[in-house]
Amino acid sequence: MTTQTAYKEALLDHYRNPRNKAETGDAQVVCRGRNPRCGDDIEIGVDFEGDHLRRVRFRGRGCSICIASASMMTEAATGKTREEVRGLTDFVTRWFGDDSAADSETPGVLRPLSPVRQMRARRRCVLLAWEALSEALATRGAA
Repeated sequence: MTTQTAYKEALLDHYRNPRNKAETGDAQVVCRGRNPRCGDDIEIGVDFEGDHLRRVRFRGRGCSICIASASMMTEAATGKTREEVRGLTDFVTRWFGDDSAADSETPGVLRPLSPVRQMRARRRCVLLAWEALSEALATRGAA
């Protein structure tokens, strides 16, 4: 099995079996990301425990890449500190905005997204959930 095939299977698994997809209404912070051009609409809910993101979940609808990215994002962010998650959101933004960013720096859980970097039209699908998470961090401040 090639790396590309494994990544495709991982993306499809996250789409078909999204992790941490749940209602967000009782979360401490809820932020939404929408892309009216394609219909992606994601809501991110975050619960904090001190400086850590105790629980990160999402709900919404979107294409397979959008849902897979949101699922991977929740796995990558849950349990991390605000600083670690800010680093992740900054990395993903750079990774999908700059063709020179190195795939070798990519955290393991996010590696299946790397082939999407070559599809400029789909980059927004990946970034939607990450932008909502970044907004959630900003909304919560440095408390």
